[in-house]
Amino acid sequence: MKNQFKPFGLAVLVTAIVFSFAACKNDTTDPLTDPALNGTWKRSDGVTWKFNNGTYENLTPDPFEKGTFTTSGSSMTQTPTHFWGTTLSLSAKWYTKAELIAAGKSEALVNSYFDPWTLTYSVSGSTLTLDGNTYTKQ
Repeated sequence: MKNQFKPFGLAVLVTAIVFSFAACKNDTTDPLTDPALNGTWKRSDGVTWKFNNGTYENLTPDPFEKGTFTTSGSSMTQTPTHFWGTTLSLSAKWYTKAELIAAGKSEALVNSYFDPWTLTYSVSGSTLTLDGNTYTKQ
């Protein structure tokens, strides 16, 4: 009789484990960002923003800057983490703050590039309004 309960007990244990994994929330979005922003947004003059769960990239239309962002209400706070070198007369690659300073750029000026800044935004369907500029989702 004891041996009959082992397979039953094992089946119950496996079932419990499977249901506990199924019940886990698998949310990969950042709770501090608006998921409606995720995607690529383009303005008529080619300026493009790419947003993905708290990271952004600004293409104007060439690479310019990338970093992290948070949202609250209709405000977005962006914190740059990298700048594209050719915009600062350097090689065509992403540069961090330390790399720009090491490349001979003014530390005070570089520090100001990496200061967080806040924009207003709204999303309605496939239209993003970002600080008064209109972008269409691609």
